[in-house]
Amino acid sequence: MPFRLAKTPQRLVTTTSRRSSSTNLSSRWLSDIKTRIGKCIIFGLQTAQVTEAGSILRTLTKDWRRLLAGSEGFLVGKSRAGLEGHRIVWGEMDSMRAAARCVEDIVVYDYRHGHKTSLKPFMFDQFNDTWRAQEEAKARSGDEIQGLFERVRRLEVDSWDREGAVEDMGAT
Repeated sequence: MPFRLAKTPQRLVTTTSRRSSSTNLSSRWLSDIKTRIGKCIIFGLQTAQVTEAGSILRTLTKDWRRLLAGSEGFLVGKSRAGLEGHRIVWGEMDSMRAAARCVEDIVVYDYRHGHKTSLKPFMFDQFNDTWRAQEEAKARSGDEIQGLFERVRRLEVDSWDREGAVEDMGAT
């Protein structure tokens, strides 16, 4: 069971530490993939390799939001996409902004009696179901991103990162 009641019944505590492939992802995975493909393109690619690079970039262009959010454990399925396509104001994009991660500590409060209270069993079950779904989303997105990295690595090996590779300097 992913959650258990702590000594104080108001808190949920994680009891498992299942590591998905997204756990090892760099926070810069998206720009890393694009940079590595760019290096391959600059070195020079054959027609089939250009097609593969384009396919990887097409996937990133189409799915980067879903992959990024999913790799962080956000639930991104069609049934949860209520604000998809909604414009978000991010502030001044050309200045450096700090980033943080949050950990939730959920407390249920009974306002009638003026104190903390225990979770009802259906609430506890819903939290567990949501947690499992988030871990599955992380794993799915992490696996998909890892697959993109493997495709990029094959592209690198087939172009510049092999013995005898010669950079395409263009026609003279």
